[in-house]
Amino acid sequence: MVINIVWVTDIAAMVWQDGQAVSVPVVLDQLKALVDDASRLTWLDASVSTLPQIGELLGLDAHTLEDAQGVRERPKATRLGSYSFATVYGAGLVKTVTTRGRVALAPVSFYMLPTCLVTVRPGGHFDMQPVIERWQSDPRLVQFGVDGLAQGLLDVVVDQQFEVLQGLDDDAEALIAKLFVDNPDLRELQKQTFMVRREVLELRRVVPPMRDVVATLMRAGEAERSWVIELVSYYEDLNDHVLRATEWLDGLRDLVSSIFETNLALNDNHMNQVMKKLAGWAAIIAVPTLITGWFGMNVPYFGFGTVAGFIGSSVVILAAAVVLWFVMRRKDWI
Repeated sequence: MVINIVWVTDIAAMVWQDGQAVSVPVVLDQLKALVDDASRLTWLDASVSTLPQIGELLGLDAHTLEDAQGVRERPKATRLGSYSFATVYGAGLVKTVTTRGRVALAPVSFYMLPTCLVTVRPGGHFDMQPVIERWQSDPRLVQFGVDGLAQGLLDVVVDQQFEVLQGLDDDAEALIAKLFVDNPDLRELQKQTFMVRREVLELRRVVPPMRDVVATLMRAGEAERSWVIELVSYYEDLNDHVLRATEWLDGLRDLVSSIFETNLALNDNHMNQVMKKLAGWAAIIAVPTLITGWFGMNVPYFGFGTVAGFIGSSVVILAAAVVLWFVMRRKDWI
């Protein structure tokens, strides 16, 4: 199937008729007539600048138009009369580390009208090319109508989230490997663990809400448009992937938390080892101090004022220090 994309100012458009892409001139002033044509299926990719005009022509809710232009909106799906509105987030790992780590979120909102799918990508970070390729690789999605187009879009979004989860999982495994090496760099390890933990929390903001998005669209489609069994299976498979992504994210969050806590425990253990060794050496030093203290006394003692007394005290000091060293070494105190 050949994909024909028509560009009108800041709008990309595709039109299908009888499951085949057709070349139809798309004029902004005639969008209403095109969308109302039940014999055709249309996809419009509107920019933020043209969305208000499209919303006025198609009678879209003003609140959803405001949400569609935001870049930090919560993922959600809403049923509004004869159409549905949803906001989701694609994801990816970038090489340049930002204040939020390497996870880059790409918002995309879409309207599911009876014969038209309208997408809006604030910032233009979400790439629609994989979605178009998904529609192209599976012609049944086009045959299913708007619900099929939306399923292809959501499937790409979930696949992107899976790729990010896999990358974070690999990072967590690398942290575990570094955690138990001899003489690990605990400071650097703690910094990397905190960064991965922050990336997991950033992803958690958009992955779990996908369950409600898919569930809302499934309820609306099955109740109002009487989906065929094949389309239901597509959405059930999508829902299964969403649940797996959520469970994977929860497990990854627990794993990173365990790594973080283990890192802190290793820091504490390292500090205890240092304190134990310092205490052992202080005990060894205390014995010579105790013995040499006799030389400062102003009363006679055994060997007072003689060479034999000095030699005897020195021998006792060395013997006591050596014995203490062996005892503490055997107990692994130094």
